[in-house]
Amino acid sequence: MKTFIILISLLCFFSAGAQTVNGKILPTNNNITIVKVWGTHQERGYAQGYLLAAKIQSIYRDYIMPKFGVMLGYAKTVLLDSSNFKIDSAYVSEAKAVASGMIAAGVTGYDYTDLLVANSLLDLSSIISLEYNIDFNMGCSSLMSWGDATAGTALNGKSVVTRNLDWEVSQYLNNNQVMVIHIPSELNEQPWVMIGFAGQISVLSGTNSSGVSAFQHVLSGLTGHAALGKGYTPIWFAIRKALESKDFNSDGMNNTNDVRSSLLESQNGYAANCIVSVSASAANLSDSLIALVAEVANTAPFHSFRSNSYDDKIPGDNLYAANSPICRNDARAYCVRYNSLTTAITTGTSIDTLLNWTLLRDYSRVVSGNIQLMQIIPELKLLKLSVYTGTPAYNATPYYYNLDTLFNTATGIHSPDPQIASEFLLLNNYPNPFNPSTKINYQIPTINDQTALTEVSLKVYDILGRNIATLVNESKSAGSHTVEFNASGLPGGIYFYELRVGEFREVKKMSLLR
Repeated sequence: MKTFIILISLLCFFSAGAQTVNGKILPTNNNITIVKVWGTHQERGYAQGYLLAAKIQSIYRDYIMPKFGVMLGYAKTVLLDSSNFKIDSAYVSEAKAVASGMIAAGVTGYDYTDLLVANSLLDLSSIISLEYNIDFNMGCSSLMSWGDATAGTALNGKSVVTRNLDWEVSQYLNNNQVMVIHIPSELNEQPWVMIGFAGQISVLSGTNSSGVSAFQHVLSGLTGHAALGKGYTPIWFAIRKALESKDFNSDGMNNTNDVRSSLLESQNGYAANCIVSVSASAANLSDSLIALVAEVANTAPFHSFRSNSYDDKIPGDNLYAANSPICRNDARAYCVRYNSLTTAITTGTSIDTLLNWTLLRDYSRVVSGNIQLMQIIPELKLLKLSVYTGTPAYNATPYYYNLDTLFNTATGIHSPDPQIASEFLLLNNYPNPFNPSTKINYQIPTINDQTALTEVSLKVYDILGRNIATLVNESKSAGSHTVEFNASGLPGGIYFYELRVGEFREVKKMSLLR
């Protein structure tokens, strides 16, 4: 695997012509390609196009083009008319850079307009629906829990959100799932990650380094159509703008209001009728700043919002959304999935990470089209993700990702050479939280003799300070080392691991979930 990563990095540097590729593909056992890109919008776009060229081509050629059919040219004309849609110039430049990166990778015949169509497909399908019906067969649902709902569990009041992405089963979607981690160099932006499909430079599902997450659902059951000349913002770009900004509404905080403010900027609503679920850290204290559901539409009222103060049948500090209008015009259109989850959640208390996950998985799923199932715990910096692998995501093995590791510019972009370590280093275990096992990486520096051995001790302690495992107690050579800690048989909770090498000592914390 290490050789593969090195080869990818060399290919990126020497094969991309005059422009360096500011990105790399990260290793994963999940059925999803993970790419980290860094730099300006243009640099990140170029890297994404170069690294994902074949996958972007497959999505566009084999999925987007057949969907739009004879209306593709008209869709481009509508999208590029600024009286119809307003797309931030930075995103247009980024789309152009993606196309340039694809060309550098040997994939030609596509330009930035193709990328913009792919990122505005729901909005465009609504515009042209009067003449040509395009059905993407999307569903989706989400469940957010925090405060009293998670009190008394290992979360201890922290927030958690689980999200089903339901879309039609298509080999071109399934085989081209990607996670793109953005590390921007712009001073007014923060790191963020998009979970979706190749070619997306917008956000269908995403989270940022401040712990704010947002997910788009389809809003069904409304009459009316989007109209020309309304200056809509494509919904996925509106979500991206909120997540990537360091503080979108300049109030000095990162919470649901950043996404709310971004959605309100499209004054005529949105071409596509959508629901956007927004979750943030429970450190925000106010319920409406921790969890919010927006219902946006192309007919008045254009924006409707609800928090857990709205009487929506779901008890306590929980907020659920599927695909029907609830607060919009006070419709309270409770669908089968809504009623199913309402029954299953009972009192809405004692909800830990596993129960939040299983409630959405077992009582809110679309049987055949569950493409992705994900969970984010912002205070624990955890992303849990399962994806379609020939079987719906709810049946697939979930994988854990440490968000601090994904957003880490020091270790995530330039991996240290294991043979040229320059300092003692104890890294965060991964995954964290974990169940039942996790990996711990540490580094021993080369001082004089690279072949010399050093006595190393790595021990695990419980919260009472009792030594419950000795992972390393032997001589080790300079370089990077990895050890696995299997906590089978141990109760859930907080544990500490300590590295001792001579006079060097460092302790870090990890969480075992049960």
